[in-house]
This record gives sequence, C-alpha cells and structure tokens, in this order.
Amino acid sequence: MAEESKLLKTTTVYHIDGKRFMGRTPDGHRIMIDGEPYAKTGMNPMDVLLNALGACAAFDVVEMVRKRRLDLERYRVELEGHRHDGTPSYFTTIHATHYICAPGLKQTMAERFVDLAMNKYCSVASSLNAEIDFTVVLEHPVDED
Repeated sequence: MAEESKLLKTTTVYHIDGKRFMGRTPDGHRIMIDGEPYAKTGMNPMDVLLNALGACAAFDVVEMVRKRRLDLERYRVELEGHRHDGTPSYFTTIHATHYICAPGLKQTMAERFVDLAMNKYCSVASSLNAEIDFTVVLEHPVDED
C-alpha cells in the first residue's frame, strides 16, 4: 500500500475568478495559474508545463553534479516551446538550453548528465508527446584534454 501511495499524485485546482485558478497539493503547496490577459497573478498552464519540464530535468542534473563532488556555482535552464497552430495548442517541439557553471565539469560529461536527465529520468518529459532536444553551455573555463 505504501508503494502505491508514492505513485499516486493528487492536487486540487480552485477557481478564483475569470481565468484565475489556484492549485493546491495535499501538503499545502500552492501555485497561481492565470489565463487572464491583464494583471496576471501567475503563469498560464503552458508556462507551468515548460517550467515543470525544466525543473524536473534540473533536479537530476544538479544531483549528478553533486555526486561528482563538483561545486555548482550557477545553473539555469532556458526553455523554448513551439505549439501546434490549432486547438488544442499542444507543444510540438521543445528546446532546452542548460547553462552550467561547475568548474571541473567537462562538456561530454555535462551533455551526458543532461541527456540522462531529459531523456531517461524526467517524468515530465516522458509524459509529453513533443519532440524535445537540448543544448549544453558550460559557463566555466574548460581544460582541453
């Protein structure tokens, strides 16, 4: 039963007003989701999805860098998603650029980490039907061997 509960995820989305909603998880975490064209109070659902993809992959990249005992000075993921021109307007392609500053991390290892994170471990990426690719930019000096 404990294993089954780890696999089950629940959340509740509450209507606030117009196209404004608040998502709330059972442990009390909240996110504002906003589809209004003005005075936005949160991201729209597709922005939330892009951020979820970036964060999901980033969790694993950060952990892999940590396991190599490297100092992660800076890290960000910039995502660009192209959507279908119709209804529904789903993502057709998504490109992620991972900017990593971790002295000692080589390009080939960084690309391996990002590939594993985005194509093997990220549950969000696995849940999407979009074509997903990535680029890795190292923001620290790299010794050539």
